[in-house]
Amino acid sequence: MSESPSVLFVIDSDPRESHRPAEAVRIAAGIAAWREANVSVCLLGPAVNALTEWPEDLQDGGNFERYLPTLVEAGGGIYSDTSPAGARGALHPPIAFEVIDAAGLAALSAHATQMLRF
Repeated sequence: MSESPSVLFVIDSDPRESHRPAEAVRIAAGIAAWREANVSVCLLGPAVNALTEWPEDLQDGGNFERYLPTLVEAGGGIYSDTSPAGARGALHPPIAFEVIDAAGLAALSAHATQMLRF
């Protein structure tokens, strides 16, 4: 039996200024829910603001509250290139994520069957 495909969502747009990060998280959670692919989300630079305690202040912030936990529950991974201190507020308590460096992102990219950038 072959290994499940792997989908990597790379999000680098700022959720305070754009709806694109929220839409990417919604799509990622939808794909992960089917459990037919391994889904990972990597938040780069200002995109880490998606993990703030106040998602209602973000563009389409309800998507972060609703779909980040769904993504994690479905086995998806969440990664960031910046530490939690880079976020505007406190992190969402239920959202576990891993801080990775450029080499970690390269490894995620190399193993992804598909990669989408938002």
